[in-house]
Amino acid sequence: MILALRAALGGVLLTMVLVACSVLPSPVRTAESAPAGGGGTSAAPAAARPGPKAPQGPLPTVRVAPYVDLTTPPLPDLGAVADASGQRDVVLGFVLAGDGCTPTWGGTTPLSDPAVTASIAGLRARGGIPTVSSGGAVGDYLETRCPDAASLARAYTQSLDAAGSDHLDVDIETDKGRAVSMARVADALAIVQRERGARITLTVQVESASVGMTDDARELVTEVADRGVATRVNLMVMNFEQEGTWSGSMLDAADISLATLQRLWPGSEPADVANRVGLTLMIGRNDTSATTSVADAEAVVEAARARGYGYVGAWSLLRDNGGCPGTETEADDCSGVAQSPWAYTRALQRFA
Repeated sequence: MILALRAALGGVLLTMVLVACSVLPSPVRTAESAPAGGGGTSAAPAAARPGPKAPQGPLPTVRVAPYVDLTTPPLPDLGAVADASGQRDVVLGFVLAGDGCTPTWGGTTPLSDPAVTASIAGLRARGGIPTVSSGGAVGDYLETRCPDAASLARAYTQSLDAAGSDHLDVDIETDKGRAVSMARVADALAIVQRERGARITLTVQVESASVGMTDDARELVTEVADRGVATRVNLMVMNFEQEGTWSGSMLDAADISLATLQRLWPGSEPADVANRVGLTLMIGRNDTSATTSVADAEAVVEAARARGYGYVGAWSLLRDNGGCPGTETEADDCSGVAQSPWAYTRALQRFA
């Protein structure tokens, strides 16, 4: 009888232990068994992306800004142009070297010229942001005439002061055999951003739809990034060989250039790198055989927005009219295609 009682009690105890184990939580929780969210738990932070990041600092705030040529007469009334086109943010081209390292408009007109300053003031009075552009396709560059980074930085600062702006565009074009010290430019931009807080755009050339940026463009971007200067990289999607449709060629060149930048800054989120990319197309008849139609511009703008790019622009605002349809060469004051006034500008404005 005692043996039977012990056996019974042993069975009861075993049953109680098994029940207790069934209701106690397991000390180990697998990833599959963990709750999806809530319950007082916090999600693990996203893993940091390895590698260098794009430099942090002040970036340009404008998203749409076609160029305006201040160097080809007649001088535009920027306030009146803004009223007619609805486009208040523009890029002012171009600051070039006058006597030695002296910055001037187009290499001849003083920065303090009353007519130019009045025109810029009219734009600013309408809430527009003028971006000052140094360089361009022709003329003597400050970047080659200024002997060192300090003097080049002073020239950039004087140009910004004259326009009442903190947005600087450095448009380096070396396809005509122009030799530029990318290191000197990078050192100067580091000074200007550090001392003035300037918002800097690097406008660079594209080699082809299958290569993207030129070697010189990649060198400039790398040198500037190595100095810790935050910039937008504005791709000149113009004047290269067409492969397929022209709008497709422009976008292919941009996408390959974006991939180059993502490899340069693997530690940055891809969306952040894309936001630092801008596209500037040439409306109508290009300097080469390509012609950018209004439909091309609309396709590029729509795709740029879908890809998360940060900026679109055009050369140039005052060519945006139907004044010379069918011309076989690029003209300074008209697009060369049949169009309504400001048709390209309206396409760009859909990006904002």
